[in-house]
Amino acid sequence: MLKLQHLTKRFGTAPLFTDLCMEVDAPVVLWAPSGWGKTTLLRILMGLERPTTGSVEGVGRVAAVFQEDRLCPQLNAVQNVTLVLPGAENQYKEQITSDFQQIGMDTAALQLPARRLSGGQKQRVAIGAAIIRQPKAFLMDEPLSNLDAKLRTQMRVELQKLHKQLHTTIIYVTHDQTEAMTLGTKIVVMKDGMIQQVDTPKNIYNHPVNKFVAGFVGSPSMNFIECEVAEELGKTVLFFGTKGLVKKVYPTGQNEEVLRGNYMRKRVILGIRSEDIYALEEAEKKGLLKNSIGIKETVINREMLGAEIMLYFEEQDRTCAVRLDPSNQTKVWEEIDLYFDMEKIHIFDIDTEENILYRGR
Repeated sequence: MLKLQHLTKRFGTAPLFTDLCMEVDAPVVLWAPSGWGKTTLLRILMGLERPTTGSVEGVGRVAAVFQEDRLCPQLNAVQNVTLVLPGAENQYKEQITSDFQQIGMDTAALQLPARRLSGGQKQRVAIGAAIIRQPKAFLMDEPLSNLDAKLRTQMRVELQKLHKQLHTTIIYVTHDQTEAMTLGTKIVVMKDGMIQQVDTPKNIYNHPVNKFVAGFVGSPSMNFIECEVAEELGKTVLFFGTKGLVKKVYPTGQNEEVLRGNYMRKRVILGIRSEDIYALEEAEKKGLLKNSIGIKETVINREMLGAEIMLYFEEQDRTCAVRLDPSNQTKVWEEIDLYFDMEKIHIFDIDTEENILYRGR
């Protein structure tokens, strides 16, 4: 168990992160925008830097893998790995070969000098050098960020296998969404040096605690629309629209109860993901027509992505997106009627930006 207790790091008066508290005993991904101090945090966990306040317990022996491979270009893979274990090349040769097989390294490449290895092979060597030390914790600092898209996909698969094979703590730092969602048992979402939410990838996506997390997770980003909460014929309704056009949606179930109890006649921010908006034909099949009225939008861009299309429209001077079946033929500058799945909406307090439906769970 690795414990971070009230960890704070400042340079001058500016804090990189503040009062971090965390217990780690499984693969955890620290996910945040660039520049929040992730490398500094890893240096603290490695014992290379002191926190301003707070402590780290249970670290023991750690091994780190960085963005750059940090290999000696003239040495081969085995020699680079045993640099951390001087004089042990013969002793550990069998184990090294086994470790490289775990991470998909071609054994024929083991004798090549590092300068002749591909980017993916170099990162495998760096990971192999970490494994051979049998650390209590692996610290990975965006190890795939310098690889091309195809290699990143391949290496993600190898790292997923590694996570399952190694019985040790792994802390993986990234700003890449796909890596965060696929490589961690839990995700720690950071902003401005503070933890926003800690949960499983599924819960982070489906139940974001606030507007930042909701917008940070998901591609394209969640759509946000300001609405007014009102009552119409005994039902709670959310009104929105621009240029005099009234558009409205009707919350259902617990969502309606929370809004009716605390936000009647107030403004809120409605959040909905692109895959939870439908065109007429699919909305009819799903029984969604009665809860969305008058949402007619002009398509400003269209992306054909093979198994799906993305249509973009503007609402309240924000670009919004809807993910539809590729059979949809709506063209740019044509209008489309849209329908929201009101079971999948999120509502954020306009002042605090907290997800009020999360709070009401």
